[in-house]
Amino acid sequence: MPACSGRGGSGNGFPDDFNSLSDAGKVAYMMQHASADSVARFIIYASLGRVQGVTIDTLNNATLQAYENYTDTALQTFSWEFDRLAEELPLYDKMRLRALVGAEDPQGLGLTLGLEYMNQIRVKKMSVAQVKEELKALKKSCADNPDVYARFLIGFRTVLRYDRNSDMPEEIYSSFLTYDEPAVQEYYSRNKSVQVPEIQSDTITAQDPSIPADSLLN
Repeated sequence: MPACSGRGGSGNGFPDDFNSLSDAGKVAYMMQHASADSVARFIIYASLGRVQGVTIDTLNNATLQAYENYTDTALQTFSWEFDRLAEELPLYDKMRLRALVGAEDPQGLGLTLGLEYMNQIRVKKMSVAQVKEELKALKKSCADNPDVYARFLIGFRTVLRYDRNSDMPEEIYSSFLTYDEPAVQEYYSRNKSVQVPEIQSDTITAQDPSIPADSLLN
């Protein structure tokens, strides 16, 4: 269905009363008319407001409908596509989606994404220019909550320090080890009780940035 690409709307295959259905009802309709991977994309894009004329108000209700009613191969396909797309979203959309899921502490969300971001750069083979574009978009989107952006930078830069000299181009490290330093320093100025983190190098690896998020902000 066109909606599953994030460009659809009520005039592209949905019944006239589609948006009056509950979130579970919308997903149930989609499950009858589209493949499991398309349903996963629909839920994510609609939750992020990228399906014209259609909304998903409670992401957890929508996904629960799919997980409770798909079986076997369809369930595996739905789960795989949902997880794949959630990880491949642009940085700010990924942050929004995780906030909607509500599984992480909102105060630590930016930090967690920062710790994970190096792996995204590696997997997607992102260039310096692509990373800068994502960071600029994130900063703009977080204009009303600059602490989220600053915590992201703290996590990202922590990974960069201990990942350096691995398999990534040196340009990635040199470009972002001190990226947007004023934003980080302003964060510490606003939050006087927060200290610059001192992390032991053996607590983090290039492939598994497993630093507990709260250990970086105290």
